[in-house]
Amino acid sequence: MIQNTRELRALMQSDPHRPIYHFVSPEGIAMPFDPNGGIFWKGKYHLGFIYQKRPAKSFSPDQGHVWGHAVSTDLLHWTLYPDMLDVRAGDKEQGMFSGGAFLSKEGIPHLIYYGLGANANRLAYATDDDLKVWKKISTPALTEDPAEKYSVFDPDAWFDEKSGYYYQISGGMNPALFKSKEMRTWIYLGDLIDKNNTMRNADEDLSCPDFFPLGNGKYMLLFISHHWGAQYYLGTFGNDHFAAEQHGRMNWPGGSFFAPEQLQDDKGRNIIWGWVFEHKPPHLPDYGWSGIMSLPRVVALGEDGKLRIHPADELKAARVKETRDEDIELAPGAERTLKAQGKSIELTLEISGAENYPVGVKVFASPDGREETTITFDPLEKKLAINFSKSSVRGPVTLPAAVYPPDAVIAGYPPRVSEQRAPLELGKGEPLKLDIFLDRSVLEVFANGIQCLTQVVYPELTSSTAVKVFGGQERVTVKNIQSWTMAQTNAY
Repeated sequence: MIQNTRELRALMQSDPHRPIYHFVSPEGIAMPFDPNGGIFWKGKYHLGFIYQKRPAKSFSPDQGHVWGHAVSTDLLHWTLYPDMLDVRAGDKEQGMFSGGAFLSKEGIPHLIYYGLGANANRLAYATDDDLKVWKKISTPALTEDPAEKYSVFDPDAWFDEKSGYYYQISGGMNPALFKSKEMRTWIYLGDLIDKNNTMRNADEDLSCPDFFPLGNGKYMLLFISHHWGAQYYLGTFGNDHFAAEQHGRMNWPGGSFFAPEQLQDDKGRNIIWGWVFEHKPPHLPDYGWSGIMSLPRVVALGEDGKLRIHPADELKAARVKETRDEDIELAPGAERTLKAQGKSIELTLEISGAENYPVGVKVFASPDGREETTITFDPLEKKLAINFSKSSVRGPVTLPAAVYPPDAVIAGYPPRVSEQRAPLELGKGEPLKLDIFLDRSVLEVFANGIQCLTQVVYPELTSSTAVKVFGGQERVTVKNIQSWTMAQTNAY
């Protein structure tokens, strides 16, 4: 039995699968671990995260879901502040689920959130410049509709300077848009997304919404459906209406990117995080923790009107030891082990010449091939995939196709899968450019600035540190091969 905080910390840090440079739960198990309330304020990045006052066994209100509060100046090292939102005597709610942060027309930071038990969207505002103290507003921002025109769940809000109105999105199965002059009385404006053209599956909800301008008159609506995970719309906003023009996903069956949150910093960058949903197998020891945040990603609009996604530049500061490989010519069907090795590293490379056959990289690989996780690009199928069937020596490994609940059915997919597959189309002659982050049990793969895959894997052999490149039945070139050992940044 754990007797004190010091013993728990020692136990958590002894876990060989606990990431060292991703932000992770500082105090035991966090389920869910949604990022919330992201805001850049007075030179600091503020990020809330859901955790439980009592051990997490389900998503029930009586666990005491609250928002923790982490603060950073460099997106790498985080200081813990007092909780953003907690449950106190006299509160209407029993806990908090997701929401967001925004500035009032007076420039005061506000939070909007879903109050568990109260079944209402609620507001709070900061009373100090450090954002350590938040005062809840007693009047709810939105209550349930008896006619069920909309659902009350996972809100987002912002102030629109052009119109002089506040706007609120309330998520769920019937996501809707509202506006208000003073944040007290909210006018229902109708469905957020045209139900005749949702561009997603009919059974998908729209939860954890985050709405923000992306440039060139376009807006991004970041959200999840619980079964599929993170996704987005791009479109325009005006005259009390969001017109969705594009729909894209950030997670696919078997993946782990969930409940994303966004903030805009003083450089004008739109930075997002997601909860990395874990699937630790039951045969592994319990080290008394869960809760992983993805690396910070910068999203932007490309000149072609498509979404661009890159790791934040600040991550380069965590690079400690560099290793370079000479350019490699791979004969048809060949495989080569790189100098790069480790379980917490960053690897960048380019592969050119792949026109008709899959090529890729194997990571967390043991010398004998018993363990390996394979990243593959198929130029004909136009797919980027992570195959984790051999990610553990106890394979073949499968994971639930759906994110939450894990036993949910996704049409067209089996209940469990061994590969996450995402679309990736490159121009003729364009090389595959990969930026791969490994962190013990987390794998994040950025491809050509237009795609990113997040995956959890649990290699068990201590020898599974090798990195290999492979080609198909044609000659390919692997070049600009660099890797870095990554420093530990989550020292708690």
